Amino acid sequence: MKTGYLTSGQIAKNLRISISTLKRWLNEENALNNSARNASGWRLFSTEDLEKLKVYKRERKRNGKQFQVRTLTPVDA
Repeated sequence: MKTGYLTSGQIAKNLRISISTLKRWLNEENALNNSARNASGWRLFSTEDLEKLKVYKRERKRNGKQFQVRTLTPVDA
């Protein structure tokens, strides 16, 4: 992978998620508050940010979303 910064689209493609999912994760977790931006205002990510998001994706997949059996509403953990 190139050194430097990656765009939201490149990160989403690498993680195999949509850009809207990436944006939702960033809003939910506020994990990457110190992200850089270019002159146009686009958010830029480092390779370290990519690795953090890969770990976050693995944790989400491992924990899953739990639902109540009878109503199929999400359970607050």
